[in-house]
Amino acid sequence: MLDKLKRLRGAWQKKLAKFYEWHTEHAMQRKLIVSGTLVAIMAALLIGTKTAPKQSRFTNTPLNAQESFGQNSSATIAMTSRQYNAKKHFMVIKFQVQASSGQVINPRSIKLNASTLQHQDASYQVLPLANNSYVMVISNLKPGYQALQIVATNKNPDLSQLTTADEDYDGTSSSSSSAVSNANSNQAKNKYKFIINESDKFIDNTLVKKSQKQYAVESFNGSIKNLNKSIDKQQAAIKDYQAQITADKVGIEQIQKDSQYKADDDSGSDTIRSAQSDITNQQANIDQANKKIAKYQEQIKLYRKQIRDIENGSYRFIASKSTGELK
Repeated sequence: MLDKLKRLRGAWQKKLAKFYEWHTEHAMQRKLIVSGTLVAIMAALLIGTKTAPKQSRFTNTPLNAQESFGQNSSATIAMTSRQYNAKKHFMVIKFQVQASSGQVINPRSIKLNASTLQHQDASYQVLPLANNSYVMVISNLKPGYQALQIVATNKNPDLSQLTTADEDYDGTSSSSSSAVSNANSNQAKNKYKFIINESDKFIDNTLVKKSQKQYAVESFNGSIKNLNKSIDKQQAAIKDYQAQITADKVGIEQIQKDSQYKADDDSGSDTIRSAQSDITNQQANIDQANKKIAKYQEQIKLYRKQIRDIENGSYRFIASKSTGELK
């Protein structure tokens, strides 16, 4: 029994000796592997720190929030989308302007300017589209810009800020100078600043950079499609109005037919007058719907003319500008 234990101990000692020998021979390799792994991890962390988007001190502007142009209450603007192709270094930002008072907005009087927090040799183009919408394309915008500031300026006059002045006996106005001064002061403040912080959330490396022609034609075709839908709705409404007129006429005929069997039918006369009044109202609705259809059709013709002008080169776009630096 003792001999067996000795032989077993000897076998284990030989195995341990071989393991110790292998461990000693490969000690340098293990040290190199461990050191190399640590260096690789540190390099990866450093690269990630350098390339990861940094949060700026500015607060993000939310999408689809209608913002007032400073003191100008006649119009609001919203940023509706922003997409960034980090591989091809460009961003597409879309805006929508709305007039709250029914005042017509001159699209060329809406100005958009871009600045970056970190200096970039970027440039941008602003394209007014249909229905007071705009697209801004920022080119050569590399990762690391940290934040973008888009300043929207409304240079349309705000008529609600102007007062009607009473003329003095000599023909001069007693309050015209102050009205002009207030208007100019308000126009200088008719701005809103949009902030877009660098983020992975809106990176889309499949995003295709389109030409100004493509953005414009796409927008006008979309507006034409919506107008055709509105025409369909008005035509459907006209059918309903016409059906109601037919029902009123049938009702009148039935009342008149039944009146020959009644000695006194004042209620029937009242019903006939009510039906005749409803026919008048429904006809007015039909006329109004036809006017809307004619208006939509005329606008479609104008959009198609604008598309033709864009495609043949007679429509002039706004030139591109260089971005500034966000302070």
